[in-house]
Amino acid sequence: MDATSVFDRGTKIVLRFILIYVFLASVWVLFSDSILTQFVSDVDTYSRLQTYKGWAFIVFTGALLLVYLKPRIEALNKSQKTLLDAEQELKSRLDYELTTVECMQILLETTDIADVLPDILDIVHRTVGNSRSYIFQNEEDHKLGLCMSQAYEVVADGISREIDNPDLKHLPYSEGSSTLLTTLQAKQHYAHVVEELDEPDRTILSEQGILSILILPIFCGQELWGFIGFDDCENARQWHEDDINLLRIVADGIGEAILRKRAEKALKESEERFKALHNASFGGIAIHDKGVILDCNQGLSEVSGHTIEELIGMDGLLLIAEDFRGIVMSNILSGSEEAYEVIGLRKDFTEYPLRLEAKNIPYKEKEVRVVEFRDISKQKKAEEALRENETKLNAMIANIADVIAISDEGGINIYKSPNIEKWFGWRPEEIVGVSTWANIHPDDLARTQEIFASLQDKPNATVSAESRYLCKDGTYKWIEFTAINLLHNPSIKGILLNYHDITVHKQAEDALRESEKKFRNYIENAPHGIFILDEKGSYVEINETACVLTGYSENELLGTNLIDRVVPEFVYKAENGLKELISNGFSSVELLFIRKDETVCWLRRDAAKLSETRYLMFASDITEKKKAEHSLIEAKMMAEENSRIKSEFLANMSHELRTPLTAIIGFSDMLRTEKFGGLNEKQLGFADHILKSGEHLLELINEILDLSKIEAGKMELECEEFSLSEMFDEIETLTAPIMGRKNIDLKIDNNIQTRQIFADRLKFKQIMYNLLSNAIKFTSDNGNISIVADKTDNEVLVSVSDSGIGIPEHRLKDIFNPFTQVDASNKRKYGGTGLGLTLVKQFVEMHNGSIRVESEEGKGSTFTFTIVDSICNQKISVDSEIE
Repeated sequence: MDATSVFDRGTKIVLRFILIYVFLASVWVLFSDSILTQFVSDVDTYSRLQTYKGWAFIVFTGALLLVYLKPRIEALNKSQKTLLDAEQELKSRLDYELTTVECMQILLETTDIADVLPDILDIVHRTVGNSRSYIFQNEEDHKLGLCMSQAYEVVADGISREIDNPDLKHLPYSEGSSTLLTTLQAKQHYAHVVEELDEPDRTILSEQGILSILILPIFCGQELWGFIGFDDCENARQWHEDDINLLRIVADGIGEAILRKRAEKALKESEERFKALHNASFGGIAIHDKGVILDCNQGLSEVSGHTIEELIGMDGLLLIAEDFRGIVMSNILSGSEEAYEVIGLRKDFTEYPLRLEAKNIPYKEKEVRVVEFRDISKQKKAEEALRENETKLNAMIANIADVIAISDEGGINIYKSPNIEKWFGWRPEEIVGVSTWANIHPDDLARTQEIFASLQDKPNATVSAESRYLCKDGTYKWIEFTAINLLHNPSIKGILLNYHDITVHKQAEDALRESEKKFRNYIENAPHGIFILDEKGSYVEINETACVLTGYSENELLGTNLIDRVVPEFVYKAENGLKELISNGFSSVELLFIRKDETVCWLRRDAAKLSETRYLMFASDITEKKKAEHSLIEAKMMAEENSRIKSEFLANMSHELRTPLTAIIGFSDMLRTEKFGGLNEKQLGFADHILKSGEHLLELINEILDLSKIEAGKMELECEEFSLSEMFDEIETLTAPIMGRKNIDLKIDNNIQTRQIFADRLKFKQIMYNLLSNAIKFTSDNGNISIVADKTDNEVLVSVSDSGIGIPEHRLKDIFNPFTQVDASNKRKYGGTGLGLTLVKQFVEMHNGSIRVESEEGKGSTFTFTIVDSICNQKISVDSEIE
C-alpha cells in the first residue's frame, strides 16, 4: 500500500462523515421538534429540552461519529505504520540490492580474488550492520580431516577481532561443529540464536560473546571452498530473509569468481603449457590447409632449417624429398592418420629420415590438418646399432662357452641358445619342448630336481651346482650351471640357466688329486729336506730327509722355529730371510745350522709362499760346496796378489828402462844433427833407426806403465774445463803429417753447442790420439776418416770412423784386450804394441763411460765412446763426503 492510496482512503472517510453529518443535521432540524412534541407535552419541559436540543444533537452525533470513525482511524493509522514499515523495508532491500550489485561488479572486474574479498566483506558488513563479518577457507588434512581457517574479518566498533586467534587457524570441523559442516555440505544456511542451539555449539559460540550467527557455504563448483558469516554480539538477532539472501548471493558470487579465476588460471596454464609443448616438442608441428602451412612451432624450424617466418605460407611438400611427395599428398587426400616414414628435405637441401603423423582438426571455423614432423636420424642409427648389437649378441651367444637356457616351472625347456649344438651336439629345436630332466645323468637327477624345487618360491633366488649332461652322441659331459628364478619376470617367465662344459676341469681336479698324491710321495722321498712353515716360521710339516739332515726326529722338529738351531751369528740373517719370505713370497739364505749332535753344517734354505699362512722351504747341506768356494776365494786372492806384484814389477822395470832409453834417444838424436862431427849416409841411417827404435820402445814402456798404474789403482783423474773444438784442432795438428803422407781426408763434425766440457784433458787427448792413430794406421792411401761429437744430457758422445781394412767379426770381442792385434801373424803389415785400445777403454771407463766398436771386414770401423761430463764433479763430491 503506497501513500496515494492511504490519502484517497482518508478523503473518502471525511466525505462520508460530512454527508452523514449533513443528513443527520437535516433530519434533526426537520424532525426534532415533531419528535419532541410527540413525547413531551409539558411546556416547561419542552422549553428546557429545546434549550438542550442542540447539545443533545452534538453529543449524539459525536457518539455516532466516534463509533463510525474509531475503527477507520485505527485502520488508517495501521495503514500509515504499514506504509512506513514498507518504505523502510523497501529502502533496506534497495540497499541490499545495491550492495549485491556492487559486490558482483567487484567480483566480475577483479583480477585477483584475494585482493577484493576484504572490500566485499566490508561492504556487506556496512549494509547489514552486524557486529562481525568474516570469511573462512577450508583446508584438507589427511590426519585431521577437513579444517577451517579464518582468512578475512571486519568488526564493528567495540567488538574484539578474532582474525589473529590461533584457535581459528586450521581448526578441524570435528572439533568445532560437526553440525555446521553437515549444514554447509548440504548447501543450507546456518542461522541461529545462540541460546537456542544445542551443545557443544552453544558453549563454543557463547564463549566468543556471540548472541546470533548466520553462516552460508561458499562452493567453488562442487568443492566446499569455505564459508561467509555474520555474528551479532549485541542482540539475539533473528536473521531476515534479506540477510540470508544477500549473504547467499555474495557467497555464490565469491564461489563463481574463484571458480572463474581457477578456470582462467587453468586456461592460461593450459595455453602456456600448450605453447611450451608446441615449441618444446621433440619434433616439428605444423597446421596446414591443403599443404599450405598456416602455423608451426619452433621445432619445425629446427628440424627443417627454415625460420618460422619462412615456413608460414610455404607449401609443406617442399619440406619432403621429391621422390616421397606423392606418398605425402596421397595421405593428405585420404585423411590417413597412420604414422609413416619418408625422406625429409632441409633448407640446405640435405636429406634425412622423417616420420610423419597427421590428423584432421577444426581450426578457425574450418577443417585443416595438423602434422608432426619427427627427425628419426638418431632412431635409424639406433636401430642400425641395435641390429648390429643383435648380430653381435647372437654371434657372441653362438660362440661363448656358456649355453643359455630357460625352463618353465615344470622343467620343460622353452629356450636354448644356438651354441648348444657346438658344445653338446643338440640343435635348439631338438631340445625345446622337451623335459630338462631327460638330459640329466640318472645319478644326478634327484639332487638336480631338488635344487630346482628350492627355487620355485623364491623370486630372484640363485643357485649353482654341477651335474652330468647327456650329449647327442650319447656321452655325458660334466657341466656347471647357475639357475635364477625369474618366473615372476614378464619377459622371461621361467628359470633362467647358463651352463658350460667343465669336463676338462673335472679331469684336471682328478689329475690334481693324483698330483697331490705324487707330491706327497715326492716330499716323503725327496733328496732335500722339506719344511712347511706357518707365518711365524714354525714347522708344521716336514719330511724324512729333513730329519736326517738335522739329526732330529719329526716330533722334535714340529712346532719349533727355523731360527732356534741357527748359529747366533746368523740369527739376524735368518730373521731377515723370514721377513723377505712373508713380504715378497720367496727367499733364499745360507746359514750355519747346529745339528742335534752339536756339529755345525752349512744349510741352504730356499722358500716360497704357498698361501697366506703356509710357506714351503727346501733345505740342502752345502757344507762341501762352501769348502770348495772357500778354496776358490783363496785361489782368487792369491791370483790377485800375484797380479798386483806383477804390475808393481812392470812399473818398476819400466821406470828402470826409461832412464837408459832416454839417453839412447837423446844421443841418437844428437848424432842425427851432426853437431859433433859429420856422418855418412849409412851412419845417419843407423842413427835414425836407433832413434825410432828407442822412441817405439819408450812408447811401449809408457803404455805398460800406464796400464800397470790403472790395474794397481794408482792412476786418478785430473779434471778441468777445456774446449772440445780446441782439442780436436790439437789432435788434427799432431796427426796431420801422417795423414798428409797417406793423403787421408779428415772430417770433424762437432755438434756440441757448449764451449767447454769437464774431464781429464790429457786422458781425453790420449783417447782421441790413440783412436785417430789407429784409424790412420789401418786406412789405405786416399782414404777417409771422420770424427763426430754429440752431447746428450750430461754425456759426451764421440765416434771415430775410418774406411780402413775393418776388423774380422771373430776378433771384435778381443779387440780391447792387452797386446791384441788385428793382424797377429809374424809377418804382420801394421805395427803397434796392442795396448792402445786397452788404454782407451780404461781411460773411458775411468770417466764412467763406455766404448763400443762396429766394423765390417774390408769396409772400415767405427769406434764410439761416451764419457760423463760431470764425472769429476761427482767424484770430488764423493771424496768430500768420505773426508
